[in-house]
Amino acid sequence: MIILGINAFHPDSSACLLIDGEMKIALEEERINRIKHWSGLPIGAIKECLKTENIEISDIDFVSINSNFFSNFLDKIRYVLFNTQNTNNLIDKIKNKNQKKNIINLISENLGKKFKKSCKIISTNHHLSHLSSAYFDSNFDDALNVSVDAFGDFASFVWGKASKDKVNIDGQVLFPHSLGIFYEAFTQYLGFRNYGDEYKMMGLSSYGKPTEVKLIKNIIKEENGINFKLNLKYFNHHKKNISYGWNNAQPIQKTLFSNEINKLIGPPRLPDEVIVEKHKNLASSVQYVYEEILFSLLNKIYEKFKVSKLTLSGGCAQNSLANGKIIKHTGFDSLFIPPNPGDAGGAIGAAYYAWYKIKKTKPKLNQSPYLGMDYSNKYIENLIKQKTKHLKDRKFNYFYLDESSLYKFVANSIAESKVVGWYQGKMEWGPRALGNRSILADPRNPKMKEILNLKIKKRESFRPFAPSILIDDAKEWFEDYIDEEPYMSRVLKFKLDKIEKIPAVVHIDGSGRIHTVKKEINPRFFNLIKTFKEITNIPIILNTSFNENEPIVNKPEEALDCFDRTNMDTLVLHNWIISRDYQSY
Repeated sequence: MIILGINAFHPDSSACLLIDGEMKIALEEERINRIKHWSGLPIGAIKECLKTENIEISDIDFVSINSNFFSNFLDKIRYVLFNTQNTNNLIDKIKNKNQKKNIINLISENLGKKFKKSCKIISTNHHLSHLSSAYFDSNFDDALNVSVDAFGDFASFVWGKASKDKVNIDGQVLFPHSLGIFYEAFTQYLGFRNYGDEYKMMGLSSYGKPTEVKLIKNIIKEENGINFKLNLKYFNHHKKNISYGWNNAQPIQKTLFSNEINKLIGPPRLPDEVIVEKHKNLASSVQYVYEEILFSLLNKIYEKFKVSKLTLSGGCAQNSLANGKIIKHTGFDSLFIPPNPGDAGGAIGAAYYAWYKIKKTKPKLNQSPYLGMDYSNKYIENLIKQKTKHLKDRKFNYFYLDESSLYKFVANSIAESKVVGWYQGKMEWGPRALGNRSILADPRNPKMKEILNLKIKKRESFRPFAPSILIDDAKEWFEDYIDEEPYMSRVLKFKLDKIEKIPAVVHIDGSGRIHTVKKEINPRFFNLIKTFKEITNIPIILNTSFNENEPIVNKPEEALDCFDRTNMDTLVLHNWIISRDYQSY
């Protein structure tokens, strides 16, 4: 049985293939067309999925979509009847629903090929897709599953208990109240106006103090039961059509906060305005209130069900600062967040749920984030010979190394404070670089953050770089370390006696976004860090995404282009090295 899972006409459009219950490949369209958070029909991703698995669309049995227009339908109708200004929003959603209803025809038209007549569409509730993407990839039997985002199928916060392999929705918070909208509105208010910029406010929050909590609590309040409410006079999303650019576009969000916030707090920061103490304190205060409400809701859910395992998904599950505190501040003793918890990950969740609905059994457990495309050493060799003739920088050399020599060369290069582009195996699924499409550097160098931003990243100085650490060393280096974090989803505090050893990966508050590396999951990255440890006695390498203000590189060609237009010292493409030091190894 072949199921094509899709997140379509929605930000972070994506596609995946589930074959006989096993997740074979998953791709975000942005990695193909190079447009961040792209929204539309993910034709490029679908093509690559089919090509990689050597199948035709006529082989597909089901197309599963991570949304269902009829979810919470009566609540939608009731809301529109009492809020007539939302009629245009409903019309847009109906148009979007019609596109998804015709998705088989749209895919056929774009590919010039037809599905078999028996192929059916399965529409899965947006949050049920999120819950499924997390639960079925966790190793939990019984778990509480929570999905938190802006909105999907008229809900923003959804929870349910899973047991005997069945995923349920037991409760939800409906439109117009949303933790995701609350956080995104303040992200915009602080001058970070691009879709998906919430991580910038999260990074900034560590530089401030939560001095404005009392003010923020005028804007969002927890209610009795498992509930919270926005003070809607401070928001626009419920009274204006604020839909993203859904079709074939980079999503652009309209202003979510109203002028009433300006009266309460003052004028918003302009995108090019210097960041000052009040901006840092506001970011810290918003993060504080977000965490306080999230932890309280999670504790109420725990008290109701008394299940100690938690999965977290939805766009807000990318708030790694809050995630790192969940175990400490709630009754749960174990937390799982999938590698792609946001909307793109809904493609996998929709495919998983479709499988479960049809087969009445769990899909096969997948614990690898490496679900993307791969290229052979031969492909790379031919590419290098062809492309290096045209590189702008002529002071380079390229050569091939066997496994052992590769690790020694790269580890020594990093130890010498060289910046290394590390391109290996299958591309990661999700927003984080997890050792296959990464830029690597020495965490011991206190100037490395500035070096990286000067040479390649050109990003805000308050944004930290992450530490990738050998899993067996994690407990020795991090406070409150409980279990593995293979997907870089949690921020933890470093132990005080370790901070001065790795200043390049320590945030201003003494924390780091931990990424534990296991040999069984990624032997090449593991062996590289192990070799670096043998040289330096440090089991950590600085790891950031392989890109320069663009989606993470996918093809070797894109890695070469990034190397060419930046001041990266060394590029490693599988076993091939391109170095700006002319001497060979």
